[in-house]
Amino acid sequence: MNTSDRKSGDGDGSEKLPLLDNGKERSLSKPSRGRRQNWPLRVLLVMLLLALGGVIGLYFQGPALRAVFNWTSLEPGAGARQPIALPVDRVPSPERVAAMATGDIVSLGRLQPAGGIVSVALPQGAGDARIHQIMVDEGDFVAEGDVLAVLDTLSLYESALTSAESTLAIRRAALAQTRVQVAATEAELRAQTEGAAATLAAAERELARMSSLFDRGTTTQAILEDAARAADTARADLERLRASLTRYETGPEGEQVDIAVAAADLSAAEAAVEQARTDLDRARVLAPRDGTVIEVAARAGERPPADGLLRMGDTEQMEAEIEVFQTMVPRVEVGQSVLLVSGVLGDEPLTGTVSRIGTLVGRQNVTADDPSANTDARVLLVTVALDPASSARAARYVNLEVVARIAVTPDTAEEGSAE
Repeated sequence: MNTSDRKSGDGDGSEKLPLLDNGKERSLSKPSRGRRQNWPLRVLLVMLLLALGGVIGLYFQGPALRAVFNWTSLEPGAGARQPIALPVDRVPSPERVAAMATGDIVSLGRLQPAGGIVSVALPQGAGDARIHQIMVDEGDFVAEGDVLAVLDTLSLYESALTSAESTLAIRRAALAQTRVQVAATEAELRAQTEGAAATLAAAERELARMSSLFDRGTTTQAILEDAARAADTARADLERLRASLTRYETGPEGEQVDIAVAAADLSAAEAAVEQARTDLDRARVLAPRDGTVIEVAARAGERPPADGLLRMGDTEQMEAEIEVFQTMVPRVEVGQSVLLVSGVLGDEPLTGTVSRIGTLVGRQNVTADDPSANTDARVLLVTVALDPASSARAARYVNLEVVARIAVTPDTAEEGSAE
């Protein structure tokens, strides 16, 4: 066999080599693309079904879920600060009811100054004025009438007061000048009147003499007429002076007319000054009573809030307002001792006595942090007056929430349980 035949034989043999089969099916070695893309959707669907089942279980709380809680001794909502699934309220035992009807009364309340907290508002007519300067700080003691704050309208009202005082000074000077002028004019008129009266008397005597002479024929008619005219002129002058003098006589109100007008102008100027001083008070916020500044609600340049510029109260005598359930009020009496505790006050409680029992039943305002607590209870306010030592400690904690324990005497407890 030649070389060409061998090459030809080798080429034919390589083309006829068989493929090896490893025993694996092609369909099992590589998954389809559709299945790989659907598995996240299936996982999400399973999670949604589990969440929906949990919500339905919390809402209906079926027998199976209750059995799980009973078997594990767990309480719904016990592991959360603000649970949404709470156990049904349990009816207290007769022993618990009896203890509540005879034991001490425990209620919530707040510390506050005697007489309450006063919100100091802007003066009437202040309008849209802004605060120019705050004159006090929190914790300062102020007396009634002290300036707490100054508004930006102060300069305007001060200018009005200065103008009114200047007008008042002018009116006072005008009244004094009028009195002097009236006195001088009156004296001059009286002197002129006396002179005119003397002139008239002389003229009348001359007329009488001329008439006598005319009757005897020793004088002429012309001379007699001249004497008559002189008498008439003197009489007219006297009447004119007397009429002028009446203007300076005392009027119905006891003063000369010009003086009365000047005095009225002076009174109007004095009233204007008083009004300007009153307006000046609109630019100042004054303390309505003695007390301590508890809170300043605004600063310079701001408009005071609608609920007041600051709050103050008499912290030298503190008290507590306790909200007592209406069913327990019959067991409370004035003079009963009270202990007040709070985590802020430390281990030593505040002490005091019941000083006043309210008469108006209202809704509870002070509630505990327990989310299952009753927030719509009907209560009456019981005021507790703190002793001096407790008042000094409580003065720093206005509006502090406290737990009060009212000591109930056996007699009072029996009366309350009987009712």
